[in-house]
Amino acid sequence: MLRIALTHLTFLGAAVPPASVEFGPRLTLFRGPSDTGKSFIVDAIDFMLGANDLKEIPERDGYSTVLLGLRLADEQEVTLSRSTSGGSFGLHLSDVRSLPLPAPDEVLSPKHNPKSVRNVSRYLLSEVGLDGKMVRKNARNSTDSLSFRNLAHLCLVDETQMQSETPPPLTGQYITRTKEISVLKLLLQAEDDSNLVEEEEKKSKSRLDGAQVEVIDRLLAELEAELSEIPEESEVRGQLARLNGTLEAQGGNVTDLMTARKEVTFQLREVQDSTQVMRTEQSEIVALQARFALLMQQYDSDLQRLATIREAGDLLDYFAPGNCAFCGAEPEHQHFNQECEGDETALHESIRAETAKTEALRGDLLSTLQDLDSRRGLVETTLAELREAAATLDAGIRNLDEELAPQNEDLRALFGARAELEKSISLYVRRADLQRMKAEIEDGVTSDAKVASVGISLGAIREFSSELQARLGAWGYPDAAMVRYDRSEQDIQAGDQFRSSHGKGVRAVLHAAFSLGLAQYCFDRDMAHPGFVVLDSPLVTYRPPDSGELDPPLLDESLPKGVVEAFYRNIQTDFDGQVIVMENLDPTEALDGSTVDVPFTHRQDLGRYGFFPYREKPQQAALPAASAD
Repeated sequence: MLRIALTHLTFLGAAVPPASVEFGPRLTLFRGPSDTGKSFIVDAIDFMLGANDLKEIPERDGYSTVLLGLRLADEQEVTLSRSTSGGSFGLHLSDVRSLPLPAPDEVLSPKHNPKSVRNVSRYLLSEVGLDGKMVRKNARNSTDSLSFRNLAHLCLVDETQMQSETPPPLTGQYITRTKEISVLKLLLQAEDDSNLVEEEEKKSKSRLDGAQVEVIDRLLAELEAELSEIPEESEVRGQLARLNGTLEAQGGNVTDLMTARKEVTFQLREVQDSTQVMRTEQSEIVALQARFALLMQQYDSDLQRLATIREAGDLLDYFAPGNCAFCGAEPEHQHFNQECEGDETALHESIRAETAKTEALRGDLLSTLQDLDSRRGLVETTLAELREAAATLDAGIRNLDEELAPQNEDLRALFGARAELEKSISLYVRRADLQRMKAEIEDGVTSDAKVASVGISLGAIREFSSELQARLGAWGYPDAAMVRYDRSEQDIQAGDQFRSSHGKGVRAVLHAAFSLGLAQYCFDRDMAHPGFVVLDSPLVTYRPPDSGELDPPLLDESLPKGVVEAFYRNIQTDFDGQVIVMENLDPTEALDGSTVDVPFTHRQDLGRYGFFPYREKPQQAALPAASAD
């Protein structure tokens, strides 16, 4: 299978140090803060693959030549050279990385020309086995020669495209939609459109299109009548922007009041909870006091009974020494260690011991009752304080509600005004949609795209969907088994909605899966593909410059948990081509030995500053330029 791999990107200038990065054969990761040149690398690679312009950034000043190293399928290393201002390419049949540049072995035009091989598009297509292929461009089977620029957006995805709502195989240009779908069919089925026979435009279709245009013109006329009564779109949008600012400020006030009310409500709930706890304790104390009062009565009764027994014994001489009151034995014949029902000395001692024991228990109980009385008084005092605190907090909530009432009324009025402005804007949007529909009908773009979509077989769609499911499943994407590629929309359907309806974090992950999945689909079937994939910010994070090595990056909350670890693990072990990733996020696991890891720090004192070496900025004021990342 024919493939090419990128080996290096180098910028050279006569009075500046070279700026160069090398790409590994498998995974190359450029990571670090924003504004360090990661996205510029993507732009420069695209420029060296045939794009017209190179992004203007201050760091580029002084550099005049760009070199892109390529490794061909036969392992030969070649270099493409080009001026930073654009123009033709030089093809060097060797690995060139420094000045002075040798004379190129061939000069290639930047513009695709099917009638000449001396252009960079046909050179690259020939090296991946796609030179001479034809793709459909409309429903009448008109065809066009495949250009490498038709493939570039499928293997090189910049940050804007990664997060865009536009379906992954499309660029968003209506006039090229049919051709872009035909290019996807070429990769999925290894089948171009060279056998199509162009049809003549039918008069009946022209009449139908004319009728549709007439209806749209009537609708546009009605819209224009409505729009004549409202300000211009720019003015309406300006009013809406100002109103949104007022709403934001007003909403901030309401938010502050709601936050304060929430805090007071939370405090009131805590007071109420504490009150409930105190009331429960109070009930328990009252119950204990009632039970202990009964026990105290029992102790008093026992002591009275013992006193009565002792008094009766004294009266009957049970406890006096002498003849036994029970058996009449004289003292000398009394045996106190033997069982005798008349042992008055033991009975007396027993009554005294029982009395002492009962009095001790009664004393302990009395102490406990005193403690309970003290605790009950404390609980009742606390309850009184809590009732007072609850009343204060409740009054605070009522005051906040009184403050919120007019604020909410103002907000409702502002929301009503915004709804009117949005309604006016919707009329302008509807007019633009009708104008676009009119243009599509006149150009035949919509019907052409449908014809091209039907040309992709359901079998290829099913197999490609399986590849997407496997890739996303390996990344830990939720419900990956339900993901499929929709032929009619040319978009990934994940869950119950298309990729375009998800947040930017999920859109980026799904686009990355599309690009890598398409490449692997071609590799597995020995079908043509450029052989490399370049992804800018597939995980959608932002990490500010000068944040330090240990500062954690900020993750997009829409990303599934664990997708970062699984993403890097998967593209290292389960991708057969070359993949180059630009990301603000550091990998959370160690990368394998074959991975080229290039951290940019945006700091002079730590590691590599960025793509371009650090240079002191000139003192004079400079015009604002595009970001380097």
